[in-house]
Amino acid sequence: MKLFRTLISYDEALRTVLAHASRTGYEEIRFDDALNRVLAEDIRSPIDSPPFDRAAMDGYAIRGEDSFGASPQRPVLLTIRKGVPGPEAAVECLDVREGECVPIATGMPVPRGSNAVVMLEYTKERDGTLEVYRPVPPGKNVSVRGEDVKAGEVVLPAGRRLRAHDIGMLAMLFQRTVRVYQRATIGIISTGDELIDPRTSSVADEHAQGTRPSKIADSNSYMLAAFTHPLANPHRIGILQDDPEAIKAAIRSALEGACDAMLVTGGSSVGSRDFLTDVVEALGELLFHGVAMRPGEPTGFGIINRRPIFVLPGYPVAAIAAFELLVRPFLLALHGVADERIRLPAIARKDIPSAVGRTDFVRVKLQKEAGRYYAEPIRVSGSGILSSMTKSDGFLVVAANKEGIAAGETAAVTLYE
Repeated sequence: MKLFRTLISYDEALRTVLAHASRTGYEEIRFDDALNRVLAEDIRSPIDSPPFDRAAMDGYAIRGEDSFGASPQRPVLLTIRKGVPGPEAAVECLDVREGECVPIATGMPVPRGSNAVVMLEYTKERDGTLEVYRPVPPGKNVSVRGEDVKAGEVVLPAGRRLRAHDIGMLAMLFQRTVRVYQRATIGIISTGDELIDPRTSSVADEHAQGTRPSKIADSNSYMLAAFTHPLANPHRIGILQDDPEAIKAAIRSALEGACDAMLVTGGSSVGSRDFLTDVVEALGELLFHGVAMRPGEPTGFGIINRRPIFVLPGYPVAAIAAFELLVRPFLLALHGVADERIRLPAIARKDIPSAVGRTDFVRVKLQKEAGRYYAEPIRVSGSGILSSMTKSDGFLVVAANKEGIAAGETAAVTLYE
């Protein structure tokens, strides 16, 4: 029976993986196509925003000091300047003098001489005169020039993954194009004679024919593609049978083509049909096989044609653990972005045992009580039990230098995306 070449620590495995995460190139794209892309440059504002002092409310532009002492019982009376055709006239042609006011809408430039806006709700017009029932100090209900963003200010730093409100900021600043890192293309293969594609086949067909089911759904390639999609472009190649030459040909073709890296699941252990590491060695260099982590111990990593390839376990939970702890950091490093997921401090409900020298990936369910979070470990053994993931809210990692986490101890729980 084959053995792991060398069982290395998780920390060493991560260092090896990140050492081969070469940053992708960049491209210039339209700002409105940039959602979830990673900036390759700082975005500096070319303008002040707002570019002028503007009304923050519908009402009347006034000199704030003219409203002092106003009350419902003794309103202040101001002369209304009528016939204002638009914002340009309000700015360029009008001066608000003592005792005067100008009707104004939200977003309009405030006229010269005014320094506040009194809201409609606190006024009433009577025969060309405005009654003001509440005082407004100078500056009230006015957004001053540059209040939001000042010219030259870095508003979006390089390395930021752009979200919906960032797209709004780019539009506000007339930033028509942005430079972003190119998204890597990640090839994904599932291996195993026992696998069938759930889109085209079903064990129900075997049940209907009265035969005992002998196949299982390929969940891994779909799952890994979904994990990859927010970070890179997944290229799902699909299922390959346990044929070393066919797998070798598929990997060679993918890495000579569009794929910048590969994820291959199944065939990573040490059984008679587990030959993926041999395939990697035949095509390139196997850098490690076997990591002191649970689940995910059979994980391997190598380089073929200067492109990384991950050999992941076939059991779904082990594949997820390997993705979270090794593949995700690799993809983040490729694109120069930090992991933005939420990490919450949570108190362990029960003891979570571990062995010194091994890193553990622990699925947990969170509960909130009296403003504090508590983590309940999912007590399901076996890295093939995918429901242990769907029942959990996140995971915590027990470091290799810890002998588990004691009940009552606080640990960081990473929430799933």
